[in-house]
Amino acid sequence: MDIGKELGENKIVLVIIPSTKYGGTSSKIAKKLSQKKLCYVTTNKTSASLNESFSKKKVKMENVIFVDAISKSLGTSSKDEQSIHVSSPGALTELSLVIRKVLKHDLDYLVFDSLTNLLTYNKAETVSRFISSLASTIKKSGTKGVFYALDVAEHKSMIQKCGMFVDKVITIK
Repeated sequence: MDIGKELGENKIVLVIIPSTKYGGTSSKIAKKLSQKKLCYVTTNKTSASLNESFSKKKVKMENVIFVDAISKSLGTSSKDEQSIHVSSPGALTELSLVIRKVLKHDLDYLVFDSLTNLLTYNKAETVSRFISSLASTIKKSGTKGVFYALDVAEHKSMIQKCGMFVDKVITIK
């Protein structure tokens, strides 16, 4: 899959990733998209951890800003200019407001990692409404969006529903 080509043809894509390929796929996509301005929304790894792993993979970190929804809930958030912290992945209103603000800064790409992780904190219907609203917000901005979802059997119906809000669904094998 060539994420650059996919985003050339589509405004928003949903990438369904098997858990065994999650780390490698997310790093490859971040490396490709970090050639321009990228906002990486994380709901499962801290921005500090992502910063470290992405740096090792030669991601152009000066072009990346994080919206970190996990560090505060773990008590590990720290002040840095590259990260905006949200109280928890369950705080969807707060997360939505922060993403809307960030999108006003002429970003090229927004990666949302991951839809399926939101289900740990919220009901499927709530996550679906949130993704619908977020997809609409992204489409109105000049930013291209990538949503990640882990390929997990119990989340199939929610992933299918969220697939209706994006331009293309890509399944990594």
